[in-house]
Amino acid sequence: RFGSFTALDNVSIDIPAGSFHALLGENGAGKSTLVKCIMGFYHATSGSLSVNGREVSVASPKDAALYGLGMVYQHFTLVPSLTGAENLVISRAKVPAVISWAKERRDLSNFMERMPFRIPLDRPVSELAAGEKQKLEIVKQLYLGRSFIVLDEPTSVLTPAEADEILGLVRDMTSRGELTVLMISHKFHEVTKFASAVSILRRGKLVGTGKVSELTTAEMAGMMIGDVKLAGLDSRRP
Repeated sequence: RFGSFTALDNVSIDIPAGSFHALLGENGAGKSTLVKCIMGFYHATSGSLSVNGREVSVASPKDAALYGLGMVYQHFTLVPSLTGAENLVISRAKVPAVISWAKERRDLSNFMERMPFRIPLDRPVSELAAGEKQKLEIVKQLYLGRSFIVLDEPTSVLTPAEADEILGLVRDMTSRGELTVLMISHKFHEVTKFASAVSILRRGKLVGTGKVSELTTAEMAGMMIGDVKLAGLDSRRP
């Protein structure tokens, strides 16, 4: 609650490890408030957060990081004048006063061999395309050891081809049990193509949840906007 305003009213979601979960809702539905509570930017008036079946207290993003929780924001957080490698190294909680770049580059090379993304780490971020920057944002969270990542409108600045490539690679990581994802999106085709489950908010309340394969786009849209007639349409998924 913010004063007398209730931004989230008894909202509860369960995101199993290794799943790709979508969070749908119109602007003002409470999506950002929910993920900010998860990440420690906001402190819920009541309720609890559990990680790996254990209730935890997340008072700040630093606390969230301790539990492997990370977030890729709608806008890039990279330092444009630094290279991709430099952005990764300085993102660590502890960075030595004198950095051995020969060692860091060897370590990064070994790390990138395990990553699904191919990114030129030796170039300044300002020279990277939008898709490469978004890949680097995701790689940064994996480099920092995050196992649960919130993606906040991750494809808003990408072409359809870039979006499909990135979300496809992320979904493959969840399928292999390497990552758990909660994605905020307004794009039904991305939800139906990549997410395994969905939760839908409307005016601060949870109005629907379930497997994406068992819901039509019209049903999801109907729950988002509260249109019973639309929710009843027999619209097939693309």
